[in-house]
Amino acid sequence: MVSKFSTMKLSGSFFTGTVLALLGALLFSTKAIFVKLAYHYDVDSSTLLLFRMLMALPFYVYMIYRDYGRSAQQWKMIKPRYWWALVASSFLGYYLSSLLDFMGLQYIDASIERLILFIYPTIIALLSFIVFRERLRKLQTIALIVSYLGLVFVFGEHLSHISLSQTFWKGAILIFLCAITFAVFLVINQWVIPQFGARSFTSLSMTLACFFVIIHFLLEHHNHIKWPEAWQVYLYSLAMATLATIIPSYFVNTAIQQIGATRVGILSSVGPISTISLAYWLLDERLSSSQIIGAFFIIVGVSFVSFDLKRRASNKT
Repeated sequence: MVSKFSTMKLSGSFFTGTVLALLGALLFSTKAIFVKLAYHYDVDSSTLLLFRMLMALPFYVYMIYRDYGRSAQQWKMIKPRYWWALVASSFLGYYLSSLLDFMGLQYIDASIERLILFIYPTIIALLSFIVFRERLRKLQTIALIVSYLGLVFVFGEHLSHISLSQTFWKGAILIFLCAITFAVFLVINQWVIPQFGARSFTSLSMTLACFFVIIHFLLEHHNHIKWPEAWQVYLYSLAMATLATIIPSYFVNTAIQQIGATRVGILSSVGPISTISLAYWLLDERLSSSQIIGAFFIIVGVSFVSFDLKRRASNKT
C-alpha cells in the first residue's frame, strides 16, 4: 500500500514538473519578443534590463520575507559552499546571461537568438566531456554534429563575410556566450536547488541578480542617466518582469527540483518554436529556407543530446 501511494505521489510530481517546465519554457520564450519590441524606442540594453529587474525585485523580496520565518533555521544549516554556489548561479544566470542576451538582441532577430541559445544542452554535454571526462557516446556525438550543422544553416549567407565588426556576428557571439553561461548556470542549479528548495532558491538568487544589475547600471551610467520617454518601454518591461521573469523563474526551478535539469532541457524544445511563431506574428521576422532547415537540425540534435543526458543521469542513480 505504501509503495502504491509513493508511486502515485511520484507520478503526480513528474506530471506537475513536466507541466511547469513546459509553461516556463513558453513564458521565457516571450522575453526576446518583449525586448525587441522595446528596442523600437530609445532604450539601451542595460537600462531595459534594469527596468525588468527593478519591477520584479519587490515580489522576490516579499517572497523572502514571507518564507523567512519557516526557512531561517534551514538556511542557517546550509553549508557556506552552497551559499557561494547560489551567488555564482545568480551572477552567471540571472545577471550575466541576461545581460549578454539583451545585448545580443540589439543586433539579431529574436528567432535567431532563440535558436542559438537553445544549444545550451550541447554545451552541457561538452562541459561534461571536457571537465568531468565523461565519454561522448556515438549517438551523442552525431547529435552534437547535427546541432552545430544546424547553426551553420542558421548563419547561412552571413558565413561568406565573417567579420567581428558586423552587427550580426556581434549578436551571434553575445548570444553564444549567453548559452555558455546559461548551461553552467543550469548545472550549478541542479546541485544547489535541493539545498534551499526551489522557491527559496529562486527568491534569493533573483534578488541577488537584481542588485548585480543595479550595480552594473550605475557603473555604466554614472555620468549620465537618461530615462526613456516612451511609455511603451515601461509597459514591455512590466510584461518581462511578470510574464517572462517572475512566473517562469519559479516554474522552471520547481520543475528542475521535481524532474531534473535534463528533462527540463528536453521539454524546453517548445521554446524556439514558440519564439519563432511569436516573432513571425508580432515582429514580422521571417526565417530563410536555410534557416528553417537549420532550426529543424538544431531542435532534433539538441533533443537527442538532452535525451542522452537524461539517460546517463538515470543510469547513475
